[in-house]
Amino acid sequence: MFNGQSAARLIQSIRVKSTLNMDANENITNSHSILSLVLGILTIVAFCMGSFPIPFTGFICFPASFFLGILALIFGIISLNQIRRRNESGSPMAWVGVAVGGFVFICVICAVISFALMFIFAPDYIPAPPYFGGYQL
Repeated sequence: MFNGQSAARLIQSIRVKSTLNMDANENITNSHSILSLVLGILTIVAFCMGSFPIPFTGFICFPASFFLGILALIFGIISLNQIRRRNESGSPMAWVGVAVGGFVFICVICAVISFALMFIFAPDYIPAPPYFGGYQL
C-alpha cells in the first residue's frame, strides 16, 4: 500500500501545511490589542478633558477615564495572553493599552485618596466658590 516515496510525500505535504498555518497566524493582529490601544487613547483624551475649565467636565471625564483605563488594562492583559498562546502580532498595541490604562488608573486612585484626605485632615482650608455664600463645606 504505502511505499517509501508516498510516505515521504505525505510528510512533506504535512510540513508545508503546518508552515502555511504558522505564516498565516503571524500576520494576524489580535483584535483585543487594537481595542486596548483605542481604549488607552480614549482614556488619555477623557483624562485631559477633565481639567478643562468647563463646568462639570471633571465630574464626567475623570470617572470615564477611570472606567476606560480599567477596560484598556483588562483588554491589554487578555490580548497579551492570547498573543503569546496563538503566536499573533499586536503586542506593542497591547502594551500601550496596559501602560496607559495602568497609569491613569493609578493617577485617579491617587487623586481620590488625596481628595478624601483633604476633607478629613484640612476641611477648613478648602476654598469654596463665591456662589456658596455663607455656607461652609
